[in-house]
Amino acid sequence: MIRSKYNSYFIAFAVLLTSTFFACKKDEVPENPYDKVDYSTNTNPDPNPDPNSIQGLYKNIFQPKCANPGCHDGTFEPDFRTIESAYSTLVYQSVNKTTLDSVKLFTLRAIPHNVDDSWIIERLTTATTEYMPSNGVRLSQGDIGHVKNWINAGCPDVDGTLPVKPNLQPNFSGYIALDSVNVRLDTNRVDDEWYTAFIIEQGQTINFAFASTDSADGADATDPANYVSKKVKLSTDKNDFTGAVEYNALIYYAAFQVWYVVVPTGTWPSGTTVYFRFYVNDGDHTSDAEFPKNSSLDYYKTIYSFYVQ
Repeated sequence: MIRSKYNSYFIAFAVLLTSTFFACKKDEVPENPYDKVDYSTNTNPDPNPDPNSIQGLYKNIFQPKCANPGCHDGTFEPDFRTIESAYSTLVYQSVNKTTLDSVKLFTLRAIPHNVDDSWIIERLTTATTEYMPSNGVRLSQGDIGHVKNWINAGCPDVDGTLPVKPNLQPNFSGYIALDSVNVRLDTNRVDDEWYTAFIIEQGQTINFAFASTDSADGADATDPANYVSKKVKLSTDKNDFTGAVEYNALIYYAAFQVWYVVVPTGTWPSGTTVYFRFYVNDGDHTSDAEFPKNSSLDYYKTIYSFYVQ
């Protein structure tokens, strides 16, 4: 009986020792296939790049002066976190805000060989208070000159390759809202602030006139009169247009290059804010160009809305 008791103790102790051993034993680390890669031949980027190259612009301007927290650090485009993101969000990329002084409309951020129509130059040199960088310190004329030189050289990438112009979707140039006798409605805004919804009377019909251009700097441009799709959609949710009401634009005024669409508003009761977006398609894309987009800044979505009084 005593022997049996000690045998039980021994077995329990052996089990405990074994489990402790295996619990403390580390698993074998699997072989890392990249451990055998020889990185000694790799070279670092040029520490003193040509200031007129995209590498130089990134090192001297975009990264230190523009990629600030809450700005072009990936919060919104252009994205200046890396050379690659800077290049891909600048060249032939559509702008969100098309004008600063309400005089000239811009459609693309950087257009090779075209300084005058490149939005980035307007943002750097504008006489308005909306110049970039937005930290109150303007770029020097030397820095601006380097950006211009890069554009005049054709916007070469890090390998010196010139970009090929893509067949972009149409750009949106703006809209006005009119009543039945062509009096502007969109100038009467909530709280008299330009960034709020404009006010209409319950049941009032809105006549939207909106303008769009297609690839202004390329041979693939489509006359807006030949768009295969041109319409407006309306929703009470600024971020969800999946079930939106839509109206097709049926009239085109070539003299003003605008589409005209009539929108009845009797279905929305007083106190409702209705958001709208415009959609066009030049026939070269599977999906319509949308403005504002889901990715647009929030106040754009509010500017494109009306309040039923």
